[in-house]
Amino acid sequence: MSKLSHQYSDFNNSYAQDIEQVLGMLSKITSRSVAEIKPHLDALLNRLNQEKDDSASASFYETSTHEEWSAEFQAWVDSHQSLDIPVLSDEAMSRESIYPDRF
Repeated sequence: MSKLSHQYSDFNNSYAQDIEQVLGMLSKITSRSVAEIKPHLDALLNRLNQEKDDSASASFYETSTHEEWSAEFQAWVDSHQSLDIPVLSDEAMSRESIYPDRF
């Protein structure tokens, strides 16, 4: 059994009654069966637990190489290309417009 599935199993056992109540409420709210909802709730709980574990471990910034960091930064930059954000003019980027009281 993987570490994650073992942790989730422990979590599931500790909160079995609460999880059943949540499943019942979600079933009532969505008019879907518990069997339909359970895989989604399990996936959500797994993801939330994984995020908690990930945030407790060392950050990407602390563990990445210069090349990994650069590649990730470039991917982040590229992800904004499709947002169609207007480019600021040279005037808007000038020191005088940023610090109007100093010039």
